[in-house]
Amino acid sequence: MGSLEDHFQHLNILCLPKLYSFSVGKFMHSYHNKLLPNYFDEYFIPLSSIHYHSTRLATSKNLFLPRVNSSSGKCSLKFIGPKVLSSIPDDIKLSTIFTFKWKLKKHLLHETNSQL
Repeated sequence: MGSLEDHFQHLNILCLPKLYSFSVGKFMHSYHNKLLPNYFDEYFIPLSSIHYHSTRLATSKNLFLPRVNSSSGKCSLKFIGPKVLSSIPDDIKLSTIFTFKWKLKKHLLHETNSQL
């Protein structure tokens, strides 16, 4: 008998860690498309504002991953958001919200290990 995650994948259901990544991914997609309230506008730091060179990471709309010193810091949205966003392929990031959710779920279902 297979693992519980195998059964979830067979039923097209995300296991809890991947469901969390899915929710954070949707939030970050909304952030990049300016669909969130104004007080989130400066919550994350774009890599392009730190790296003035045209690097692959800076041009792919990734965000700066802040240094954290505690386990609670590693659970904060300021840390988890950029981490999840950087694990999402560029073709998915550039989708509309409807296709983004579908593609992200499909990506997470076929991913062998959760990024968190």
